[in-house]
Amino acid sequence: MMKRSIFIVVFCVLGSGCGSGSHPKEEEKHAQACVEPENPYSEGTGHYAGYKWAEENGGNCNTHSPSFNEGCEEYEEQEARYEDCKSKGR
Repeated sequence: MMKRSIFIVVFCVLGSGCGSGSHPKEEEKHAQACVEPENPYSEGTGHYAGYKWAEENGGNCNTHSPSFNEGCEEYEEQEARYEDCKSKGR
């Protein structure tokens, strides 16, 4: 029984296998400042054009170009996360 207790203590300390269930990385992520939307695509691509269009015009990402639509949707998702973060006062 003594060996098992020592193992559990060592595992908890070194392996962070015990605790409240909160992970330092998650806490860091929540403590970070809000990140403004940023176009991750290469210039000259449909994704880039869709992202840029949404950034300048907002809304309606329903065209015949899947890559344009994906770029547009990426901007909208980033913008929504940013606005949500700001509304929570981070």
